[in-house]
Amino acid sequence: MKSELVTVLDLGSTKTACISACLTKEGALDIKGLTVMPSRGVRKGVVADLEEASAAIGAAVREVQNQTGREVSGLVVGISGQHVEGANSQGFKPIVPRARHITNQDVLEVITHSRSLVLTPDREQIQALPREFRVDGQRDVLKPAGMSGTKLEVLTYVVTGQSAHIQNIERAVSLAGKRVEQMVLGPLASGIGALTQEEMQLGAVIVDIGGGKTDVGIFVKGSMADSQCLPVGGQLVTSDLSKLLKTSPEEAERLKTHYGSALAKIVPDDESIDVVQIGRTYARPLQRKVFCEIVESRMREAATMVAQQIEKSGFKGVLPGGVVLTGGGSRLPGTQRLFEEVLKFAPARIADSSLAGQCEGDKPISAALGMARFAIQCSDDLGPANGSNAWRERVKVLLSRFGART
Repeated sequence: MKSELVTVLDLGSTKTACISACLTKEGALDIKGLTVMPSRGVRKGVVADLEEASAAIGAAVREVQNQTGREVSGLVVGISGQHVEGANSQGFKPIVPRARHITNQDVLEVITHSRSLVLTPDREQIQALPREFRVDGQRDVLKPAGMSGTKLEVLTYVVTGQSAHIQNIERAVSLAGKRVEQMVLGPLASGIGALTQEEMQLGAVIVDIGGGKTDVGIFVKGSMADSQCLPVGGQLVTSDLSKLLKTSPEEAERLKTHYGSALAKIVPDDESIDVVQIGRTYARPLQRKVFCEIVESRMREAATMVAQQIEKSGFKGVLPGGVVLTGGGSRLPGTQRLFEEVLKFAPARIADSSLAGQCEGDKPISAALGMARFAIQCSDDLGPANGSNAWRERVKVLLSRFGART
């Protein structure tokens, strides 16, 4: 567990969040600097414009530097998008001679064995998150080092991504005068930032509804077991409203924010709103329930896709912790009830915004907080396999188990 200051960067489609934080003596997360700015140059988790993205990164980091009075050289950066994939992989290692104790080197070697996946030339590993160690068949071992046994096994969640997209993030950070210290899977960060330790241990799903995408992460027995990035988000709701109502995107966003509901049936029949259409100087009245039916259509699509992903994962029956919703899209009234209707097999709740200060104003920052907790609280005492300090080597041996939230 680290006590020095770390700086994390969450690059979203609509917002860029940057946090500098460390741990107090009591083990609580102490935020020294925090800024949330409009995002530029990023679409659905990938860099679409290097110059715009690097400018947004530079502005966010400078603001945090001004708050902390300290220069930031390296960043822990979140990564998501449909190019990112995860798979569960097993590794094993015989312990010889039979009488000796398992060492940290044994643990490192068995993790390395679990990472022996055949990837296409355009993909590379981002993270490897050990879910469970086994010693001579004994399951749910958290720290095998020091134990006696003849065979060590590990179940690891291995995260990969397209090299070009990974390099574009590195390039954008580099153009801002900084370097990437580590990359953290977006759904993992959102889960650490919004789920309680009890929910993770019981089995729970984090659903982070952003502007351009929705991240889904499934946690079982305290560790990440599955993840997916879905191509739906709050910007699609705005786009639908703009097209169908013939309004500007700005007007559609304003109307969605002030009058939108993810569940049209909770809106009174007699309410109306004023819509200013493109090319008109006066507002046109529209029944609010009709307006919210447009919103619900896209939000229901998102909920249905989440349900399908949970079903596909195979973990549907082991999620008593339910579904926790976070991200800007979760702030729409009726979102929780809509997800409960679609996800009949699990309870749903909105992430508690008072928990560790998850919101900056009305902007959820669960993912950024989760990245900070991951970077500070997860164990990296095994070190890289080849002695390198490159993030691609160090991140692969970070353990996903971390201390209780304070």
